[in-house]
Amino acid sequence: MNYPEQRHLFTINEFAKSCGISRTTLIRMEESGFFTPFKIDPDTGYRYFDAQNAAEVGQYQLYQTLGLSREEIVDYYYQRKDITGFLKEKKEKLYRMQRVLEELEIRNNNSDWVVFSYLDMPETVCYCVTSDATTPSDSEVLFYSAHEQSLMAGYIMAGTESIFGLSSDNFRIESFTSREAHNVTACIPIQPPKKVSDPHITTFPATKAFSGLAYGDYTVIPRLCKAFWDEIEKRGIEPAGQARFIGLVAPYVSKHIEKDRFCYRLIVPITERV
Repeated sequence: MNYPEQRHLFTINEFAKSCGISRTTLIRMEESGFFTPFKIDPDTGYRYFDAQNAAEVGQYQLYQTLGLSREEIVDYYYQRKDITGFLKEKKEKLYRMQRVLEELEIRNNNSDWVVFSYLDMPETVCYCVTSDATTPSDSEVLFYSAHEQSLMAGYIMAGTESIFGLSSDNFRIESFTSREAHNVTACIPIQPPKKVSDPHITTFPATKAFSGLAYGDYTVIPRLCKAFWDEIEKRGIEPAGQARFIGLVAPYVSKHIEKDRFCYRLIVPITERV
């Protein structure tokens, strides 16, 4: 990179003020090896900084927004450590944030239409219980019982993922227009246990997914299911696994929310976006 012949140099107080940080922070950044001042007077030890130093501070502050420690910033910025695990963790956090923001937005806007999107779902370990269900009330009882059983078994909840259900008829519209019983599996996300011999434990692998998000009372659910599968057929999407129904804000998970302010998501694993 080319620089002008004459550079304006800033004292540490001037530079810290311009960067919006303290003198102490600047010194610690230097001590960590992230950068060095443009000039250090050999007689006085005074430090002087230039515009390139300001750009370096900006990079440091950007990395700070990711929640990295000072040592991690130095290691990752200068590629002194493998960051595969770090990237995986942050991507999963980003995917979760995308889903939560979609859910908050549809509730905030009181949207009464189905919102479609593509998602990346992380690997999820669940405590699963299966039973026959005919009505939504049957499903509520099943989910409560499954959650209670997982707690009594000593499993630790995984707060990063929502409770979801599986259905033998894959949540087709017939699920809600027929009074016939069908198999429903309640899946309670938990932290991976040390022992995996429990037949109730299932690991759902990370996957790309197609999603339909809807808002309203129970009458919205059949419309969501029909619109969801119609959209999959329209787009030519090939499901790569069983559909999951997530009652994001529903009677069981949010009993204090009015029934016309529930929020539901239906997703299906896919191999690639179409």
